[in-house]
Amino acid sequence: PQNTATPAATNAPTQPQPATNTPAPVVINSSAPQRTVTIKSPLYETKLDTRGALATSWILKRNNATQHPLYSVAGPKTAQIPLELVSPEGLKRTPQEAPLALATEDANLSNALASSNYALSGADGDTIDLSAGSKRLDFTLKDSATGLDIVKSITFYADSYVADIEVKATRGGQALPVKLLIGPSIGDQGIPHYTFYSVAPEAVALVNDSVERHHSPDIEKTNNNLAVNGNASWAGVADTYFAMLAIPSTATGGLAYKVSHKYEHDHNGAKESRYLLTAQLPLPADGKTKLFVGPKDINVLADTNKNLGGTLALDKVVDYGFGETLSRPISKPILWAINKLNDLTGSYGIAIIIFTVIIYSLFFPLKWRSSKSMKKAQEYQPRMKELQEKMKKMKPDDPRMKQLQVEQMQLFKESNMLGGCLPLLLQMPFLFALYRAITVSLDFRQAPFLWIPDLSTAEPYAIHILPLLFAGSMFLIQVLTPNPTGDKMQRNMMAVMMPVMMLWMMWSAPAGLLVYWLVGNIVGVVQQFIINKTLHINPAGATATPQTT
Repeated sequence: PQNTATPAATNAPTQPQPATNTPAPVVINSSAPQRTVTIKSPLYETKLDTRGALATSWILKRNNATQHPLYSVAGPKTAQIPLELVSPEGLKRTPQEAPLALATEDANLSNALASSNYALSGADGDTIDLSAGSKRLDFTLKDSATGLDIVKSITFYADSYVADIEVKATRGGQALPVKLLIGPSIGDQGIPHYTFYSVAPEAVALVNDSVERHHSPDIEKTNNNLAVNGNASWAGVADTYFAMLAIPSTATGGLAYKVSHKYEHDHNGAKESRYLLTAQLPLPADGKTKLFVGPKDINVLADTNKNLGGTLALDKVVDYGFGETLSRPISKPILWAINKLNDLTGSYGIAIIIFTVIIYSLFFPLKWRSSKSMKKAQEYQPRMKELQEKMKKMKPDDPRMKQLQVEQMQLFKESNMLGGCLPLLLQMPFLFALYRAITVSLDFRQAPFLWIPDLSTAEPYAIHILPLLFAGSMFLIQVLTPNPTGDKMQRNMMAVMMPVMMLWMMWSAPAGLLVYWLVGNIVGVVQQFIINKTLHINPAGATATPQTT
C-alpha cells in the first residue's frame, strides 16, 4: 500500500489536474552499518550483504551425490575457477539486483528495501565456518517514520543445498505483502557462449502440478514482464546444470518473471545478447519458504524432494525436452549403467563407448530384420517401376488402370517396404533417451577424455575432430545400408547430403554425445558389413541373388 495525501474539501470549482502514477519517494532511516558476511560449508560458499539483505555471491563447491568437486567451465583444469551462480552484471545495477531481495507492489519501496542497511544478528564475525549443523542469521529493518518492521531470517545447513527463509513484514502494524526475488540469471557465470546444448538461464516453475519454462527473449517481448497464472509449488531460475528455486510452505499465486536489463556479452570478440531474468514469488501468509540452490543432479533432486515431503516433483526442473514422457524414465537406468561403468573404468568416455557397444549389440537383431526387409523390397522394385510406367501412360478412366492398381497394392503388401523401417523405429525412444541423458546429466560436465577436456561441451579447438569423424562414419553408413527404392541418384544425394547436414548440426554438440554417435556408427558399419555379406545384399540396389537364409 502507498501513503497518499487526501486534499481538503472545497466548494470552489477546481480545474481538472493531470493524473499522476508516480509514487512518492520512500526514505528509510537506518543506522545499521553495511556488512558482508560469508558462510562456508562443504557444499557451498555464500556471501550476504546487509544492504538489502542480499546474496551477492553463491558458489557451489561439490556435488553431494557423487562427491565430485564443481568448478566453472570458464577455467582450464590447471587453473580452475569457482562456480559462481550470481550474476556480476546484476551487481552493477543500482540498487543491486541479487537473490533474496524483497519487493512490494510499490516500486519505490522495493528500491528502498534493496538500498537500506539491515541490522544483522547471529554473526559475530564476517566469516562463518559451517562445517556441521546449521546457522541462523536474522536481518532486521525498522523505521518508525514509515512504520516499517521487517525481519528476514535465513537458516543455512552444512550438509544440504536447502536453506530456510522466513520473512515477517508489517507497515503501520498491518501485514505488508512481499515477494521474494530469485535471480537474476542464476547459472554458471563463466559460460562463454550459450548454444542449443548449453541453455541460458531460464524461468522454470511448477504451476498447478505442471512445469512451465520461459526464455528471457520471450519475456522481453511481453513488455519485460510475465505473469504466471495458477499456484506455484516452486519457482526460480536455472541453466542447464544448476538451479535456484524458492519453495513456499503452501502453493502460491501471483508468480511473475521480470527481465530488468538486456546487455551485450563479449567473449573474444563474439557478442551475445544476455538478460537479467528474475523470479518474483509472493510469500505465503506465514512468510516461510525453502530455498534450493544446487546442481540439477537427479539423485540430489530426488533426495531433496524426499526430505521435503516427496510431493514437489523437483526432478522436473531437469528438461528432457520433446518426448520426455518416454525419455525421462528410460534415462535414469541409462545414467545408472554409465555411472557403474565409469566406476569400473575410471573414465566417462570409456564408459560411454562400452555402453554404446552393448546397446547396439542388443539392437542387432532389429537391424538384421530391417536389412532383410529392405532386400526383399529391392527385389520387387523392377516390377514396381514397370507398373508405375504403365500407369503413367494410361488415362484415369482406362479400365486397365484398376487392375494395375490392385497389382501395385499387392506388391506393396508382399514386399513389406515399411518392414525395413519399423524395427529401426522401435529403437528410437531408447536412443533418444540416451541422447537426452548425455546432454542433461551433470555427470559428464568437466569429465575429460583423450584430447577432450569436457565431455559436456564442444571441443574447444578451431577444428572439431569428433564431428568430422562422425560425418565420415555417416557417409559409410549411407553407402552400406540397403536402398529399398533402387534409385541410385537419390541414394548418392543422401550419401552426401545427410553427412553434410549432420556435420553442420553436430559441430557444436557436446563431445560426450558425439562419442556415443560416432561409436554407434562404427559398430553400425561393422554390423551392416556382416549383414550384407551374410544376406548377399547389394546396397546399391541391383537385383540381388536369391536369399538363402
